[in-house]
Amino acid sequence: MDPQRRPLWSPFFNAECAVAAHSRPTLYIAVSDSDNLEIAKVALARIREAFPAIEVVTDASAPVELSVNLPVQAGLKHHINLNLQNVDELHFSVGAFWLEWFPCTYSSKVDAFVNAVVGFISGRLRVLEHYRGVRCIKAELQEPIQDGWHNIGVWSTLHFPFPWQTVQRVISNA
Repeated sequence: MDPQRRPLWSPFFNAECAVAAHSRPTLYIAVSDSDNLEIAKVALARIREAFPAIEVVTDASAPVELSVNLPVQAGLKHHINLNLQNVDELHFSVGAFWLEWFPCTYSSKVDAFVNAVVGFISGRLRVLEHYRGVRCIKAELQEPIQDGWHNIGVWSTLHFPFPWQTVQRVISNA
């Protein structure tokens, strides 16, 4: 099998096994690593277009395909990292929150990534962090709804649901 052709629906790395296991054809698209890099660059350009005054610093030393930092500055209260890693994952992190959208070859995933970043920078979205002691155990990217907040994405670490009190901290650019 050509390594540049990837299964669209299969959770398996070996597409032949996926076809045998599921008895249905596997759909492929030709995608190269450079195509994914270009997709990430276009997504970052869309974010920069929405906020042309925000300084974006490329981090060439990061062990990922592409990494940019948005440092604290006028118009941005929190450091943000955006990156492409593992060939096709778009990552957004701020505070303890870290979420990835993949595969980046799906336009809906790229749109969701761009909307999340633009929403946070604009102040429309927020991150709600949950701490047990000094350790963040969960962080949620949220959007406002009529009577509260709705989770768009959640990051969490291994923790046990003990009845210990947690402290919540809101990270917002509003």
